[in-house]
Amino acid sequence: MPATLNNKRILVTRPGHQTEHLCNLISENGGQAISFPTIEIQPVKDSGVLLSRCNAIFEYDFVIFVSRNAVKIAFDLYLDKSGLPEHVQILAIGAGTADALSEMNITNVLHAGVKADSEALLQLSELQCDCLQDKKILIVRGVGGRELLADTLKTRGALVDYAEVYRRCLPEYESSYIHEIWQVIKPAAVIITSNDGLKNLLILTLASDQQQLFKVPLVAMSSRTAELAKELGFVAETRIAKEKNDEGLLSALLELVGD
Repeated sequence: MPATLNNKRILVTRPGHQTEHLCNLISENGGQAISFPTIEIQPVKDSGVLLSRCNAIFEYDFVIFVSRNAVKIAFDLYLDKSGLPEHVQILAIGAGTADALSEMNITNVLHAGVKADSEALLQLSELQCDCLQDKKILIVRGVGGRELLADTLKTRGALVDYAEVYRRCLPEYESSYIHEIWQVIKPAAVIITSNDGLKNLLILTLASDQQQLFKVPLVAMSSRTAELAKELGFVAETRIAKEKNDEGLLSALLELVGD
């Protein structure tokens, strides 16, 4: 018999505009999804550097989008929705980001599949040393984040710029509601999809409730996040999604707390 969540409450911490499909999957599998975004995505506006780089996109050989947010905000604010220059090779960090580009009618996209991380993207044949000498690459992302992708591309001979189109901000909640999550709602598991989301969850949780938080099982999107959770003090069991999408998160959740 397939596993079910058996009415268990699951805390979903990803940004609010990205939760609907995952929450529906949790409900369809017998759980109660509690949406508690720990990251708020805010567009970067009025940036002269950003505007100039997007206006000069025809000068780049490769453009890499690192998230769905990067795609949506870049095309909402800075890029021409009628399409990108044909000579520019477009890459996405994974299949989900490639789907977001497809919604913009950009279909000739290279990506790293369900692994959806910098390490997997860097294994593509098109991004090896013999293809990158003096090539210009624009990475479209949020402010800050990992430098692995850019640093590795530079060591392979590429000239790399960033177009940082959004910021990850800390949402605001009433402290009484946050206290209620850990003392009344008492989720059976927490889904974490980024290191920033995990750090913000700890910041938002009252000191008196943190020991309760540390005891709750986690579903993480990556091994990096699982390792960070241990460093921060989490002691409960953790599952890592094998596929970096909502279905992968659900599968890991069912393995972790399903009946």
